[in-house]
Amino acid sequence: MPRFAHMSDIHIGAFRQPELRKLVLDAFDAAIDRCIADRVAFVILAGDIFDSNIPDLSAVSRAAAKMNEAVRSGIRFYAIYGSHDFSPNYSSIVDVLDGAGLFTKAEDREDSQEIVRLRFVKDPSGPMLCGISGRKLSIDRDDYARLDRKALEDEPGLKIFVFHGSLEELKPKSLEMMEGMPAEDLPSGFAYYAGGHVHDRSVSSLPGRENIAFPGPLFATEYSELLPLARGEVRGFYMVDFDDHQVLGVEFVPVNVCQVAEVYYSVNGKSAGRAARELLEAAESVDAPGKVVLLTVEGELSEGRTSDIDFSSIRKRLLRSGPLVVLSNISHLTSREVALEAPLSRPAVVVEKELFEKQIARVRSHDPRLTGEQGVSLAMDLLRTLKESRRENESKAEFEQRMSAAGLGVLGVKAEE
Repeated sequence: MPRFAHMSDIHIGAFRQPELRKLVLDAFDAAIDRCIADRVAFVILAGDIFDSNIPDLSAVSRAAAKMNEAVRSGIRFYAIYGSHDFSPNYSSIVDVLDGAGLFTKAEDREDSQEIVRLRFVKDPSGPMLCGISGRKLSIDRDDYARLDRKALEDEPGLKIFVFHGSLEELKPKSLEMMEGMPAEDLPSGFAYYAGGHVHDRSVSSLPGRENIAFPGPLFATEYSELLPLARGEVRGFYMVDFDDHQVLGVEFVPVNVCQVAEVYYSVNGKSAGRAARELLEAAESVDAPGKVVLLTVEGELSEGRTSDIDFSSIRKRLLRSGPLVVLSNISHLTSREVALEAPLSRPAVVVEKELFEKQIARVRSHDPRLTGEQGVSLAMDLLRTLKESRRENESKAEFEQRMSAAGLGVLGVKAEE
């Protein structure tokens, strides 16, 4: 019985910590190894393969080597851009890998001002694939509004639609403030809808559209996505059995490359001194060799200042058990004291996000892409892009041109010719 695999939102290159970047690649390797072992016919990568459209080349090299291993075993890859992969101004790494023959872009399209026509790509095992890539600021919604759905729906055979975006009818709670597109924008009558962008795993069916699947990430992309792993959530991808006419079954395949442990502590009703003592005791009891350890401290101190808690000592105590890496989040730790406090040792990304949330809450715009969670996400993407350093042997003019193009790419704007 033939099978194909469906993965999305791998985000190779996510995280600043090298240990976590390696785990993202380890998860990808493990998933591809399973595909090779199961002799799948092909693998669908439904966007955000990389965390940036021009990612770290060492990560690209390792991912490409693993894909090449799969290709040599007879597996084919089909991919679309995600919002992180895409740039309107210059070639993405997705284009480079497509040109190298490692995979085929599932989005083969012909555009006019009035209509978008998609052409099917037929896999030798029988299924026909087409799709629409994700774009920054959800600009791809305009593509669906102009899509010639009837031509796609009239085509006979087992069809797979690949897309990168959320659907209003199936939005998880984590995306309830973000506008999705209606499911009716997807062409009907396909056997499988390979979705990406939504990081909550699900397989659902709606009238005329069966097997709408979102596998979620293989590992994680940030602190908030590591927390569910510590609380028992499993990540992975889908294996799909099919014949000439229909999908016969969808199986979730877990991918587990590292255990994650959380040390959670609430300071509510406690003094800074008591909180510091109890946190040290909690850190002493942690047995986490080789694990990712998360320290989450929140609440309001009844007495003392947040700076009275020596988080450096707590971290050192946690490191005694030999974890792979220790991450902390104290962004929701406060004090009743009004005295000026020393700055908290908080991750820069947490502080940045909080500042954007406060400022963007004041923005009044009819464009939902500039407000709420979408506005914060856009601002974070732009800041991360503009933080890039000048490369070795790169001239100042080349650096400025690259930064300008990258910034426009995040905004989904084409540079003037």
